[in-house]
Amino acid sequence: MFKPRFTAAALLLAMGAPVGAHAQSASELEAIRNQIDELRNNYENTIRALEQRLKDAESAAAQADAKATQAQEQAKGAAAAAADAVPAQPQVSAPTGNAPASMLSTFNPGISLILQGSYRHFSEDPAERGVTGYIPAGEFDLGERGFSLDESEITVSANVDHLFYAQATFALEDGGIEVEEAFAQTPALGHGVTLKFGRFFSGIGYENQLHPHARDFLDPALPQNVLLGGNFVMDALQVSWIAPLPILVELGGELGMPAEFPFEDTDSNKNGITGGTLFARVGGDIGLSHSYRFGGWYLRAENRIEDASILDLDERFDTGTSTLSDGHTKMWGLNFVYKWAPDGNPQYRNFKFTAEWMQRELDGDLTTDLGGAADTGSFKATQSGWYLQGVYQFLPQWRFGVRYDQLDEGSYDLASNIDGLVEPADFTPRRWAAMLDWNPSEYSRIRLQYAQDKTQDGVTDDQIFLQYIFSLGAHGAHKF
Repeated sequence: MFKPRFTAAALLLAMGAPVGAHAQSASELEAIRNQIDELRNNYENTIRALEQRLKDAESAAAQADAKATQAQEQAKGAAAAAADAVPAQPQVSAPTGNAPASMLSTFNPGISLILQGSYRHFSEDPAERGVTGYIPAGEFDLGERGFSLDESEITVSANVDHLFYAQATFALEDGGIEVEEAFAQTPALGHGVTLKFGRFFSGIGYENQLHPHARDFLDPALPQNVLLGGNFVMDALQVSWIAPLPILVELGGELGMPAEFPFEDTDSNKNGITGGTLFARVGGDIGLSHSYRFGGWYLRAENRIEDASILDLDERFDTGTSTLSDGHTKMWGLNFVYKWAPDGNPQYRNFKFTAEWMQRELDGDLTTDLGGAADTGSFKATQSGWYLQGVYQFLPQWRFGVRYDQLDEGSYDLASNIDGLVEPADFTPRRWAAMLDWNPSEYSRIRLQYAQDKTQDGVTDDQIFLQYIFSLGAHGAHKF
């Protein structure tokens, strides 16, 4: 009886064990299936959310593109309407600087401000300096020792309409303001003809057309400063013509009144026509790396002076008083400019050489009492000067330059009654200078300059200048 019971129990146990194992495996599988379903649902929800975000982003981008396109169409329509209302402004090349470097909007004139200042050191008192044997056309002003705010400029320029371009430059110095240039010109006459009228730097010479901030040295060259007075300014009409040739050939002239030349104004103005000029320029390129320009000019003007003191004569002869009245000034000159830039690209390296010569014939009535009694007679002085300078940009931001300038002794032609009372100085005024400037950008310049000045007999003046020039606002390209 025992044996059958054992067999039955064993059989039941053998049959129950697989059933329990099967139940346990089914539960685990169900849990795994549930986890997979949950992950699938989460994944699908995430995909749907991302797809919706993508649709929203695409829709926003499409709307932005549509708005931008609409704005462009509106801008084009406004531009077309403006073009119909105001004739298009012609663009004119200006190889000589007569036409504006860029045409600016009529209703948004270009405004620029040039800030200049310096520190000046002189070994001799600048207030007692002069140029021996010379009657300066303007005030021979070396400036004062120490720090100073030099001439700063405000320029406003724009197209007036399809026929006229206008520009005004105001000079600010020592609390005062004066009109340096204020002119209009016609860039669209065609056939190479340009008219300019108003007040402007005369087209004679090379350095005469440059504003102080555009010069390669702090001060103008000796002949420019002594014979022309820094810049020769005309209240006049200028006519210039550029020939239709493969090289630059320009002819021009001016007729009007020199603004302040020389000395001071009088009432003798002949209805405002007291002077005129003629000038010619020829230039061009030599290959890709070289360019040049030759120039020649002539000037004739009434002196418009009365009893102007000739201090140089009085100081040299140490007695008496000499004054000059009336008369004329005749001048003529030649200039040459050469430029080099590798493959025509001046950004990294370039070199500029400038040479200029000019001669002045000044006449008038000289009244002097150097002989003990006052006497008046005709007086004529013929004097000339020249300079050479070279400026080399050896790195994109650094330039080095050297200049030598000199005036000749000159000659006097006097009336017989005053002949022998005054004689030309047996002295040759001369000077040399070197400069180094740093240009962090096209809008700023820091310059260090040294000069040894021997323009006054018996005086050697060692001069050191530290200058800054900052350009703010719209500023056109400088002349060649």
